[in-house]
This record gives sequence, structure tokens and C-alpha cells, in this order.
Amino acid sequence: MSTLLDLKSSVLRQVQRSQSLRTRREPPASTSAGGSPPTLARRSGTTVHRVARGNGDFFDRMNKILQKQDSLLSAGQMEEDSSCAPPPPECKDQAFVPERANRDELDLLYEEAIYTMVNRVGVPSPEYVTTEGDIFNYMQKVFDMGQEEHDIILQRVRESKKASFSLRVSVMKGKNLMAKDANGYSDPYCMLGILLGQSPKDTEEKKERKFSFRKRREKLEKRSSVKEVLAGRDIQVTEVKPETLNPVWNEHFVFDIDDVHNDLLHLDIWDHDDDVSVAEACKKLNEISGFRGMGRYFKQIAKSVRANGAAASGSEENADDFLGCINIPLNEIPVVGYDKWFKLEPRSSASKVQGECHLILRLFTTQRDTALSKMASNVTIHKKMLSQILDYEHNQIQKEPYNWNGQVCAAAWTVLSHHAVQADLSPLQQAIIRWQCYSSHHRSQRMSYALLLRLLKTVEAEWEDTAVQRELESLLAESFRLYCDYCLSQMKSMRQVFPCNNSAAILRCELMLRSIGHMQSMAAFTAVCSNRNELHLEIATVIKKGTVEWYEGTISNIKPDEGTLEEQLRRLVVVVDAVCEDVKRGQNVYNKLYYSSVKVDFFSISYRQLEKLVADDVNVAMERVCGNLEQESFRFTQTMGETLFELYMCMKSLKRFREYLPLKDTKMLALTGFHNWFKTSIHKWLQIVHERSTDRIRKAVEMDQLEPIQSHTKHSSSAVDVTTCFSQVRDFWAQLAWPDSAGAFIFITRLTDNFCSEAVCYAELIKRKIERGQLGRDHNKSFIVQVCVALNSTEHVRVYLGGLPRELDWRGVEQAMEESCGLEGKEQVNKSLNGQLYNADIDLQREAKRLITHLTDRMLSELRRCIQHISLSPDSINNDEAVAPLMKYLDDTLVILNESLVKENLTRVLQSLWELLLRMILDTVAENRGVQVEFYSRFQYTVETLVGFFHADGEGLLMEDLKSGDYKGLDEELRLNKCSSFELIEQYFLEKISQQRILKHSRFGRISVKCYYDAPEQRLTVEILHAADLIALDANGLSDPFVIVELCPHHLFPMARSQRTQVKLKTLHPVFDELFYFHVSPEQYRHRCACLTFTVMDYDWLSTNDFAGEAVAPLSDFCWPGRPSATPAGKTLQPVILHLSRQKPSEKPIMKMLEARTGDKEAQEFVRKLKEIEKSMEEE
Repeated sequence: MSTLLDLKSSVLRQVQRSQSLRTRREPPASTSAGGSPPTLARRSGTTVHRVARGNGDFFDRMNKILQKQDSLLSAGQMEEDSSCAPPPPECKDQAFVPERANRDELDLLYEEAIYTMVNRVGVPSPEYVTTEGDIFNYMQKVFDMGQEEHDIILQRVRESKKASFSLRVSVMKGKNLMAKDANGYSDPYCMLGILLGQSPKDTEEKKERKFSFRKRREKLEKRSSVKEVLAGRDIQVTEVKPETLNPVWNEHFVFDIDDVHNDLLHLDIWDHDDDVSVAEACKKLNEISGFRGMGRYFKQIAKSVRANGAAASGSEENADDFLGCINIPLNEIPVVGYDKWFKLEPRSSASKVQGECHLILRLFTTQRDTALSKMASNVTIHKKMLSQILDYEHNQIQKEPYNWNGQVCAAAWTVLSHHAVQADLSPLQQAIIRWQCYSSHHRSQRMSYALLLRLLKTVEAEWEDTAVQRELESLLAESFRLYCDYCLSQMKSMRQVFPCNNSAAILRCELMLRSIGHMQSMAAFTAVCSNRNELHLEIATVIKKGTVEWYEGTISNIKPDEGTLEEQLRRLVVVVDAVCEDVKRGQNVYNKLYYSSVKVDFFSISYRQLEKLVADDVNVAMERVCGNLEQESFRFTQTMGETLFELYMCMKSLKRFREYLPLKDTKMLALTGFHNWFKTSIHKWLQIVHERSTDRIRKAVEMDQLEPIQSHTKHSSSAVDVTTCFSQVRDFWAQLAWPDSAGAFIFITRLTDNFCSEAVCYAELIKRKIERGQLGRDHNKSFIVQVCVALNSTEHVRVYLGGLPRELDWRGVEQAMEESCGLEGKEQVNKSLNGQLYNADIDLQREAKRLITHLTDRMLSELRRCIQHISLSPDSINNDEAVAPLMKYLDDTLVILNESLVKENLTRVLQSLWELLLRMILDTVAENRGVQVEFYSRFQYTVETLVGFFHADGEGLLMEDLKSGDYKGLDEELRLNKCSSFELIEQYFLEKISQQRILKHSRFGRISVKCYYDAPEQRLTVEILHAADLIALDANGLSDPFVIVELCPHHLFPMARSQRTQVKLKTLHPVFDELFYFHVSPEQYRHRCACLTFTVMDYDWLSTNDFAGEAVAPLSDFCWPGRPSATPAGKTLQPVILHLSRQKPSEKPIMKMLEARTGDKEAQEFVRKLKEIEKSMEEE
């Protein structure tokens, strides 16, 4: 039965916010490891625990395995950063062939470039190259053009027809115009046109007066023709924007230019007032053809002008009001045109105007006399020109060409700008062409992804769905497709192309993903690539394929199927290590990049792929291992055990990464029950660990000098080695983290048993080291210190064992077993584990007692000498002088013990020493029975002094521990030896009375009696009724019993004589029914030891009677005052049942004391009678 640990996982998605990539390059940054398939090379770690000198290599290797796993799971662990190295080359599309122009195409393209520069117009900005020779020299290098060919093409261009130019004017908006209407607003509109080129004289006159579309009639009539002022076809007018001072027109006009160097753009802004204004007149004017029609309609313009003049003088109300004008010479327009606010000017010093107008002006060519312009569109020509320049410019980059930001030189920028302007390429067209050229160039010669991202954002900013022509749409769609395919190929090989230990590569990866993510979100991408709306699924697919290819490459490099089984396992460890490293890189580095850029969970995709691949390979390998383990001839080596442990830890580390999976991805994972593959191997591994631990402990004891390792510790180095060994094994188990409760219980039982046996082994080894006596025999103190250190070391290990329930998490095992097996499982855990620990604790305490015995044995001779001194001291010296040698020796010894022993061991040694002293004193007293009372008094004093010494005012042994056990016997011995013989006899009967009271059953039978006391007569009547279940003392299996009744002790009843019943032949249940009378005074029955003794004897005709048993009844039970009086027949009293006993009197200490008093007649007589009974018992 097993339980699976539920793995609750959550994924924290942190989207990294990067700084702007528009201007920054790709600086080096510290990242994690690269993704190349690993080889068999393995890294070494540092040891975590202190390794003992015995079998240290084994534990050192095991610790390195654990440290390696910790580093694998550490989020902050990074491999060495090779940020100074350039990123690896990117994967190239073998099917991609860069477009290269042939010589003829280059000649045509060169002619187009030369024609562009010869016909360039506009005011160049400072970054432009204005020297024609510099431009031509640069172009010759770009197009690989010789001087002779250049001269020919240049001559042909100069002789060709000049380019025809047009001006595109976009009237966008106005602001802060003057209010001309009563409501505080105006109704503005614009009238604009091209003023034809003028002579220098006219130019001077123009400086003195401002042109206006509204002229006084008399001035118009003085002109020879209207065309001298302004051509009718060049007059354009905007819509009227009613009631506003900030009009928005957003209207566009195109004007053909006759003289791009001398013509002038003129714009008037008027406030519309009459029903038919100049605006309508101008519209109609531009609709007619011929000079007469134009003149007719211009008369209406003149009328409006006249009306305006009258209104200005106050003579007419309904006339358009002048709001301002703008005059822009075409030769002042920059190359890229104007896009700015122009301040409105007055037409004369008397005019009052205000406000600004936003205009966009661009000059472009309408006719070009070149061969290429007649064969290809402007878009195609500009694309080819930019591609040629890009190839040349990129080849000039020497430092980090992979990081080129796309910036070209001033000459290149000059040529490209002029051509884009002359080709009338809109900002959107230019952005698309630049994106297509740069992205295509990137496929053959990589450059900065920041540049490509910037170009995409430019396309997005300029994008207008309706403004894209089919040619551009096709161009953009193809470039998007090719770039996506290229990036997907890089993602497939990203572990090689973007290794984590190369910061430049990681930054390129981030920018590439951001560019793909941005492209996917662009409206342009949606419009031109509508069939590719699930790019994230394509990315997920290439991640899967790339992961499988990387794993297959790793397998191909490491070859885990080659060599012996042990070598295969070792190689498989390298494979799983590589997978763990790759998964960690995916979690720490790649996943953040993918999720923040394209919302794809790289970690989940790659982890699930790798987890399945690893599970398949490891499962097959473990099946081979289990098959070999079942063979009796197979030898499970230590190296294989280490390798299997490492493989298990690697698999566990790989499994733990599932914690970072989204909850939906944690189901049906291949590694869910992988621990079952290792169950048999773990048992073998635990056996190896036990053997190596035992060897290490043995070596540690051999090298131990039995000296404290530090001043504040009192145990030796071997104890530290043992507990360190245990801690390491505990860590090994903790790292295993076995998920199955039943399996964990079995393994913990095995581990606990190993720990206990190793601890007991250590205690035995340290004891034997002391027993061999190789150390400290010459000096008593040094030997005591060494034994103390050995004791402390044993205690140190014993205390560690006491923490095993916590260290091995017994409670967790109990709960798991209770959940899986119920209360029976929990009880099984308690019984098994606690039983092991209890037995080990008993064994360790036994070994500690043996060490203490060695210690006290070394002290025995000196203690015996001190006890003998007390025993032989004459009565003339006082007790303190007699005890002084013993106390001095104990005090000196206690100083050593207190310095050398931990508190627990000090208590044990003091207790053992106390018990030894008690036995020695008791033996001395027993050997000197019958001497003078002073002898016992001295030893009584000695014992009291020792009690105070060992108690030490509560700092030493507890008083209840001191006054238990042998102390009570010694105290009783001394007390009794100080008593007189009569007192000893009385004590003897008191003990018999006490024993009789607690005797509730006996195999020797029982006797039933009645006793009652007649106070006035001072007579005690004893009625012996019967006996039952007596023992058989005759050969026939029966007895001939009779009872002797007497008052005891005899010195209290000197006048009383013993009495006896008749003999009852051949029975074990005699019935006597006899009465006996004794004279007993109140003084006599009040004595606490006064009693009746009933002695049952077996009558023999030819030999001494046999003792069958006796019972005692204290007189206080019958003669106490106020007892109800009894009739002589005794009918009102209940009989008393007394159980018989048969104790040998010589076993009692009092007998020995009395026997030793040879000069005391009473004592000898008492002993004689008891010995007769004992002799009778022996004869039986």
C-alpha cells in the first residue's frame, strides 16, 4: 500500500521590462549556462560536511552529489559568463540565396543613382554630403564602378532630359486665427497656387509688396494678361471651415513645377462671408479651358476683391476678410520637404493678422529620363539601391558586425534620401522597403535585432491599410513570412544559437522574440498575413522539435548505451544532469524571454518533452539493473550504489521542476512514480552505506586519542565523526524524500536499525580500546580522564540517537501510515521504531556502565584502603580524622570527574561510586559483626558524611537516589548491630509479624485459630481449631501433624511455657479443637513485638520431628483495650486463618548478628533453637 504525495505547483510569470531598444546596442550581461549538448566531463563540488578520516572518500562523493543537486535547483546559480565572447553564428537557411545584381543591372542602377544626384533639389540638411565629387566617389565604391565607366554614365545623364518636378502640398490645419465675424469666430478657407519664376527685377519689387489673390480691379486691368500674375490651373482652394479659429483641413494638392529653382508657393487664408466667394470662383476657374473663360471667371474674383476693398473702407459689408498669407520659395524647401507650422504674414503693413498654418510640402519627380525608371517601378528601384548600399556598408563594419545597427554613412544617406524624395515614396513605402531590405539582408549577414524591431515599429507607426499598393502588400507579406521562418529556425536551435552563458546571445534572443511578438501584434501583419494568425502555436511546435533534437544530440554525444551496465548508468547520470541544467536554464532564462515577448510557456513545453524522454531511457536502464539484482551471481558494488543514488537524486531534481509548471500541465507526467524503479536498489545502497559507516566508525576509534577536541567540549574526535556520519546519512535520506509512506517506513526502519547498531558498535569499540589498556596505564589521572572522555563520547552518540524521531521525521511516517493503513499502521511504526531505539539505548547504557566499572575498578584499591583505615582506626581518634583520608581521595577524584565528565555522566559515575562505597562498607560491617557498638557508630557517621558529600547541597545526587537500594540495607545493618541481643530478637519477631500480615497464600498450608483475652483474669485463651493443606513429610504422602503454641519473644514472657496439641496421624487436614491458656499482663501484650507463634511439626517415632511450617499472630490483635468480651466457648468470635511459612532463619541478617555474639547467652540460645528448625528443614 502506498500513498502519492500531491504536488501543488504554481507558475510565477514575471515579465521583464526592458529599456528602450531604439538607440541602445546589445551590451554584455551576465546570464546562465549555454545549451550545447554536454559530454562526459563532470564538475566537482566542495564538501558540505566534515568528513571523517575513515571511508571519507565515500561520504565526500555522496556529499558532492547532494551539493550538485542543490546547485541544480538553486534559482540564482549561474555558470561562468563568457560575455566577452561574440554570440555563436546563427542558423542559415540553406535554401536562401541572396539576390545579387549582375553587371548590367548594376550599371542601370548606377545610372539611376547618378541621375538622382545630378537632378537633386531641395536644401540639404547638415548630415548630407553636398560635394558632388565625394558622392560620386562613394557611389563608385558601392557599385564597383571604374572611373571610365563612371564618366560615360555621367556624361549620358548630363545630356539626358532634366527631371520634371511636382510639389505636393498638404494643408493640414491652422491655429489661433483672427476672429472676423460678430460671433467671435471666422469661417476660414485657403487659396494657394504657384507663382511662376520671376526676373531679378521682379524679385526686388516683390520684396516691396506682398502678393495677394485679391487685387484691385484697376491693378488687374493694367496687366497685359492674367497669366502674368498667376496661371489659372495653379489656383487651388480648400473647403470652408465654419465658425472656428483652429480649422482642420487635411487636404492635399499637387502642383506641376516649371522652374523648381525660382517658383514660389503662395497661400492665402480668408474668412468666408458672401454666398458666392472667391472659393467657388476659383473652383470654376480651374474647371474651364482657354484664356477667355478664365478671364470671365477672374472678373468674379476681381469683384470679390473689390467688395473686400470696399468693406475694408466701410463701404460694403458682405466681403471675404483677409486672415493672412504665406510665401514659400521652392528653392528653400529641404530635400525631405517641410512638415511644420508657418506663421501667417500680412499683405501690407496696414494688415493685421495672427495665427499659424501647418503645411507639409514635398518635391518629387514626375518624369525621369533613365532606362531603369522605364522598366521598373520606383519601389523596386529604391529597394535594389538600398540593398546594394546595405551590402557594402555592412562589409565595412569591422567590430561586432553581428551587432550592426544599420546606420549608413552620410553619402549613402544623401543618395537614398534624394532618391526616395524624387521617387515620391511615402513614409510608409520607405518604412516597408527598409524593413524588407534589412530583414532580407539579415538572413545572410546577421545584424542587430534592435534595428529590426525599430524598423517594425516604424512600419506600424506609418501603417495605413488603404494606402498600401498591391506591390507593397506582396513585398511586406513575403518579408514577414521569411522573417518568421528565419526566427523559428533560430528558436529550434536556440540552445546553440543563444547559449545562456553568452550575454550578447541572450540579448539577441530577447530582441528577436520581442520583434516576433511585436510583428504578431501589428495591424500590418494581420492585414497581409491573415492566414498566419496562430504564430504562437508554430513557436510551441519548434520548441518541441528543438528540445527533442537537443536531447537526441546529447544522447549521441554521451552514448549511454555503450560500455558495462555501471558505465551506462554513469553516462545516464550525465544525461539527466544535462537535462536538469537545460530545464533550469529554460526556467530561469528562456521562459521569461518567451513569455514576456510572445506569451509562450517555453518551460512547460520543453520540460514535458524532456521529462518524457528521460523517463523512457531511465526506466529501460533500471529494468536492466533490477534484472541483474535478481541474479545471485551479480555483485552490487559500492560504485554502482553511488551511481544509482546519484541517478535517483538527478531524477528527483528533474521531477521537482514540475513545481513551476502551471496546474493544468502537472497531470499525466512520466516521472510521477519513478521512485518505484529504484526500490530494490535503495535497499542495496542502504547496506553499502551501513558498511561504509561501520568502517568509518572503526577507523575513527582507531585514530582517536581519547582527548577532548575543544576546551568547551568533553567528547573526543571519534564521537564527532560518528554523529557527523549519522548526520550525513540522515541528509542522504532527507534528500531521497521517498514519497511512498509504506516504502518510507521500511527504509526508515532499516536506517534506524543501522544507526542503532552502529552506535552500539561504536560504544563497544571505545570500551575495548579502554580495556586493551594501551593508553594511560602509567598515570591514574590520565586514565580516569580517558575513561571520562570515552564515557562522554558514548553519551554524545546516545543523545544523537535520542533525536532520531525528529531527524528522520517519525511523526510524518506515522501520519502517512495512519492515512494509508489506519491506526494499525501507526501502531506498527511506534512499536517497530521505538523498540529499536529502546533496545539501542539499553545497550549503550550497558556499555557506559561497563566503562564506569573500569573507572571504579581503578579506584577500588584506594577506596578499600580508606575503608580499612576507618575500620581499624582506634576509638581514641574522632570520626572526622578516621574519615578524612576517604573524603580527601573522593574530593580529589571528584575534581577530575567534574572537569572531565558531562553532567549526565557525572551523575552516573557518582551514583556508581556511591553504590560501590555502600557495598564496601556493608561488606566491612558484615565481616566485623559482634564487635563494639563504637565500630558501627563510626561507620554510621561515615555513611552520613558520604551522603552529604554526594548530595552536595542539591548540586549532586538526589537525596531519594542516595537513600535507596543498598543504603537502606546498610543503614538497617548498622542500626541493628548497634542494638542489644534482646532488641535484635524483638526486631526479628517484628519482621515476622510484618511478613505474616502480607502473606495471603501459601503452599505450606494454613491453620485456623481463635484467641480472646480475659482482662480481669489477665488470661489469654488460644483455641486451635484445625489445619489444612499441610505438606506431606512422610513416605506415605501424609504427615502426623501437631502444633506447638508459645508466647514470644521469651525474654518478654519468662514464665510462659510452650504448649502443644495432640498428634493427628496420617493427615494433611488435621482437626485439633484444643484450648490453651496463657497468663499475659497488660504490660506484656502492649509490647509491639509480643506475639503468639504456631509451629506445625510432623511427629516421627524414631527420629527428630520435622518442621512443617509456622505462623505468627501479634497479641495486639486480641488483647487491645475495649475489645468485646468473649464467652469461654468462644462462639461469638470468628476464627483467624493464618498461612504457614517455611523460611530459613539463617537467611536473615539478624541471625548472623546474633550468632556473631558468642558471649551472649540469650543470643546463642535463640540462635540454637532456630538452627534446630533449619536443620530439620535441611534433613527433609
